[in-house]
Amino acid sequence: MKKNLNIHPTLKFKKHFPNIGNNIFISKTAKVIGNTEVAENTKIFDNVILRGDGEKIKIGKNCTFKERCTVHVASDFLGTKIGNNCFFDTYSVIHACSIGNNIFVGENSVIMDNSIVNDYSIVLPDTLIPPGKNFEEFSLISGSPAKCIKKIDEVYFKNFDLKNLRSEINHSKYIQKTNTKLKRFKINGEKIFISNDINVSCNIIANENSSIWFSSILNSPNDIGTVILGKGSNIQDNSILNTNGKKIEIGERVTIGHNVVINGNTLICNDAVVGMGSVLEKNCIIEEGGFIAAKSYVQENTKVPKGQIYAGNPAKFFRNVSSKEKKFFSMGQQIYEKLSEEYLQGN
Repeated sequence: MKKNLNIHPTLKFKKHFPNIGNNIFISKTAKVIGNTEVAENTKIFDNVILRGDGEKIKIGKNCTFKERCTVHVASDFLGTKIGNNCFFDTYSVIHACSIGNNIFVGENSVIMDNSIVNDYSIVLPDTLIPPGKNFEEFSLISGSPAKCIKKIDEVYFKNFDLKNLRSEINHSKYIQKTNTKLKRFKINGEKIFISNDINVSCNIIANENSSIWFSSILNSPNDIGTVILGKGSNIQDNSILNTNGKKIEIGERVTIGHNVVINGNTLICNDAVVGMGSVLEKNCIIEEGGFIAAKSYVQENTKVPKGQIYAGNPAKFFRNVSSKEKKFFSMGQQIYEKLSEEYLQGN
């Protein structure tokens, strides 16, 4: 193994350049950005995003990030720390949390802000670890929300094989052939950030202060269909929006989290949030201020009423959005507007 030196030039963020150790493999389609430290003997595969555009991402030795993993921080508030000998399977999201040494994380899992997973633990596929959870060492973790379903030992850990466990969701079925053409983009207004590595085979109408982040896929059969992105809205890294020849309409100040799938004709109204790792099937409507919790599966024809939280698989009414949460979601959306401007300015 040897370090891949063909690294994208936009890796710098503000004053920070990634600190890359020896004997590192980085795929040409991966992105390692800003305030990120990667220790030796780590493998970073296709379309992995390590986005240290705020607090620090620190990754230990001998780690593996499989295709389309996303690792991010909570702005300037909270970084991400990952120990040695960790394995992250495809489509997992690691967000502003602390991961110990010798950790397996199964595909399509989401580990959220300020959570801690301690040494020699296994996170099974399709697991959601909500914010602020702390799992002791030698935990077998599963569920949405996650629980410790079994205490394990070092022998169990060393003999464990994640290959025998796969996710219920096959993301590849949502991805169609893409052929990016600049004429598909209609830009209305200023301060619009669109990453240059997105894959597009549909029409995009992007409005002022909106953004589409790294390795996102926006596609449609036969090159038809449209994604409309309202003012101040964002589509975050590794999300897949498949119009199926119809229209995905995203209102103003909407947040589409990391690794989200939207499959088919969909309306998402102003100030709504779609949490990380969620899947929305066709003909869904998310009314104003609606919230889809992380790792939710939203069945086709679902309507989320104004100001309500839907969660689970299948997603159902959980409770109403609180006034405190409304302020928090608004703050997150504003952070993305600021980030967009910083990336456009060459930070």
